[in-house]
Amino acid sequence: MVISGAGPAGARAASLCARQGLRALLLEREAVPREKCCAGGLLDRASGLLGEPLPDRVIEQEITSVGLIHRDFRTDFELPTRAAVTVRRSVFDAYLVERAERSGAEMWTSSSISKVRESTEGLEIVIGGRSIRSRALIVAEGAISRTASALFGPYPGRNQGIGIAMTCTLPRDPGGRMEYYLMGTPIERFPFRFKFPLNGWMFATKGGANIGVTGKDLGGAVYRDALDALQKEVERKYGEASETRISAHPIPMVPRRKLATRRCVLIGDAAGFASPLSGEGMTNAFRSAAHAAEAVSGLIHDDRPLSSYRRMVATDILPVLRASRTISPQAQWLMGIVDTSMLMRKMSGDAELVSICLDISKGERSWEALLGVIARRFPYLFFSSLT
Repeated sequence: MVISGAGPAGARAASLCARQGLRALLLEREAVPREKCCAGGLLDRASGLLGEPLPDRVIEQEITSVGLIHRDFRTDFELPTRAAVTVRRSVFDAYLVERAERSGAEMWTSSSISKVRESTEGLEIVIGGRSIRSRALIVAEGAISRTASALFGPYPGRNQGIGIAMTCTLPRDPGGRMEYYLMGTPIERFPFRFKFPLNGWMFATKGGANIGVTGKDLGGAVYRDALDALQKEVERKYGEASETRISAHPIPMVPRRKLATRRCVLIGDAAGFASPLSGEGMTNAFRSAAHAAEAVSGLIHDDRPLSSYRRMVATDILPVLRASRTISPQAQWLMGIVDTSMLMRKMSGDAELVSICLDISKGERSWEALLGVIARRFPYLFFSSLT
């Protein structure tokens, strides 16, 4: 079987497939290690899905402090335990590939799929002019996957956001901090279609930071101005940035309607599994990789149809993504009619809310627990924060 794309989703799927006794070939169109546009934040709930602790060489910083910033207001949370780590994708992805190879997967770099022909007997896959036979294909090529577009149709561009990230060194170490910036202009009336407002981040790395902005349906000048403003804010606290590197990448905001054919499945960003609330994709990358490996093993070992993948995803991943997409417009509407800084201050002072958010980041509780508490608190939070 073949896994195309050696990012987090693909490398994890290759490792799991090999451990289940499958002959797994992992493809990557570039040489490894390679850089990828990514904020570099890895929640403990995501890393906990890997089955073993991350080695120290992969971790940039352990996150024990989180800041929320809205205009001139900021609030800081000093966490009792680690909630996340930061990583560099070049190092993290190479580590996951190493794990896949140790598990028995074969790795081809500088290799990409140019054609897939599917039949009831199997797949013919053309890789760099070389044709091979395979019984299954897992597509993990990211949000702009050409193979996914060829097999399942193009991903609708209107459902993509954009992220722009800058890695840099700083004279003063930010330490174990993550900072989130609410930068978009709040809307004044209820949105009846999904939107994703402009937001920013600063994630501490070794001797520097990963800073960036993300949004949807905004012009290039908006992103550039926002990144410049965010860089100035970070430099004001930590000194002038140097050795900067800027990259950009699309973020899928809605899952694809079709996720599997008779012998092919989509995982991670290729399937559209990034969160429509935060843009975070690592958790569902690893979850979908595990489900795909189980489904493909069932296909090859027991001739079970890949429809089992859709059923697993429908239970474990899609409900949370749909709920997040439904909640997002309501959250934006709320931000547009209340004093956002006052609302953030009240929420940050709620010990139960803070505790649940930490538990969610560690994978110890689900989003449903947070929504239940917010539902009970909503009348107070809303009416006490009206402008």
